Amino acid sequence: MTAGRPPKPIEVKRATGNPGQRPLPALASVTPLAMAREIPQAPAYLQAEGQRLWERAWASAITWLSPDSDMTAIETACRLADANVAAQNKFMATLEAADARAFTAVNKAFRESLAALGFDPTARARLGVAEVQKASALDELIARRTKREK
Repeated sequence: MTAGRPPKPIEVKRATGNPGQRPLPALASVTPLAMAREIPQAPAYLQAEGQRLWERAWASAITWLSPDSDMTAIETACRLADANVAAQNKFMATLEAADARAFTAVNKAFRESLAALGFDPTARARLGVAEVQKASALDELIARRTKREK
């Protein structure tokens, strides 16, 4: 994790005219990655929590995850999801200090893997893929009206 404000995505810098005047990579040096068209088949070795994360990850981040470049990172996060559950269960059963340390270490690695994939607010801002905003009163009114009409 880095300290301070998350870096502004290159696309935002280009759109705002690069106010910091730092050199930006040439557009030709940016390689577009293929986007997934559907949720890829999960590896058979994943357990329940890993399977759930696989489905959620691809369903919610299909626009920024690429099956060409991100598959290993997603598999790692899913394996860590399974390991996190196992470590938590072991710690809860034994309440041993060594098991608490193991759970803490696995949980930290799991959270870091999720952040690397863009599954926390700072990481999404760094990737420039999403921004959580409070709904205005007008937005809430429109949503209620739309729901009522359905």
